Amino acid sequence: MLPCLHNHWKKPLKLPFVSRLIALLTLLFTFAGHAAPVYVQAGPGSFNHAALDLLESRQNSTYQRQYSGTPEKTYATAIKETTWAFSALANSTIDGQLVPAIVNAMRNYKVTELGAAVRMPIEMCVFGVDQTSTITHAASHPAALKQIGLWLNTHQLLTIPVPKGTNEAARLLAQGQFQQGTVAVGSCALKSVYPELTLREVGVQDNADNHTLFALMKVEKRPEQISEDQARTALAQVVKQANIQVKTRADSAQVLFSHINQRLAQMQSVALFKAHKHRPIEDLSREAVVLSKALEQARQQCLDTASVEAFFQAQMDAAKAIQYRYRAQWLAEGVPDKDADLVQLRNTLNQLGAAILEVLTHHLAQHGNLTPELGPIFNTELVTANLTEKDKRKLYNALQSVRRSEHCQATG
Repeated sequence: MLPCLHNHWKKPLKLPFVSRLIALLTLLFTFAGHAAPVYVQAGPGSFNHAALDLLESRQNSTYQRQYSGTPEKTYATAIKETTWAFSALANSTIDGQLVPAIVNAMRNYKVTELGAAVRMPIEMCVFGVDQTSTITHAASHPAALKQIGLWLNTHQLLTIPVPKGTNEAARLLAQGQFQQGTVAVGSCALKSVYPELTLREVGVQDNADNHTLFALMKVEKRPEQISEDQARTALAQVVKQANIQVKTRADSAQVLFSHINQRLAQMQSVALFKAHKHRPIEDLSREAVVLSKALEQARQQCLDTASVEAFFQAQMDAAKAIQYRYRAQWLAEGVPDKDADLVQLRNTLNQLGAAILEVLTHHLAQHGNLTPELGPIFNTELVTANLTEKDKRKLYNALQSVRRSEHCQATG
């Protein structure tokens, strides 16, 4: 699946007729339900692998991946095959953030089209041959070893640099090429490549705020090599455009999360009304009405009704949990002497429920499925009292599962 057209460069590309024809055929091929090949920097189990997994989950698509090693080889092959390249662009822990290998590649190549951008937290995982052996050595790419210094020092480990990459370190470990007590450190995606290895630890990187920006791009060869400074400037422009995409998507999600928080924030008033009227917290008949309205709107807006039902049920479960906690609090402190208007409350809840689905529909259409890297924004935005971290996890898991219906025309 190729990225949506709204994500491309605003300035139209001036391509020869044959190139335009090939691009059009590629686009038609994609919309027919087939994914175009993508040439991916690095190898299986790399952070590029994990980032493309994230993009796939966002777009409900599966790319025909061709892992290509270095950025230069990745770009050259993508050009030869007239298709997409996927590589890292910038990392938050690098001075100046631009990835040096990409800067060097940009001396010979330039980005002509930005398809999609992914900003992903970099989480280092430790893999061993078993769960209990004493760790004495850590093998990984030299750049990765530099990012886990605190963990290495804490455990007083010796290092084994593997210049070919974290995938190679994991491969050698899986094949028994290292001495006993050695672990491989790299992306958690290595587990899918080497299932025989055991995940020992997660999140051993020094910097918790370690993020890398990746992009799906079309590139072309430069007529002449440019200087390093010129390449930095060119790459910085691509990074700027990619960051705009990432921010636009995050802002859209934040609006959605704010609506969810506003709806849950009404639960104090709902609990207050029920306490004054001596009504039970759980009202299954009312839940059925809420679900019925949500599912009807979901059908009109081409959302998958099963996933919407699960999400709204998760919202109602969280809402009841909040009310129960208020009820328990008031048993000790007494019920506040405040009025709550049930008619007004229900109108507000109905409006917020409809708004949530409208914003969710727009987000899915414009930015794809909600994915784990937006979770921290969700957790920050949901500030309703008496909502636990466990409640948030269950709610976000349900929200991530909401999908658009295929072959559907909106009627709302």
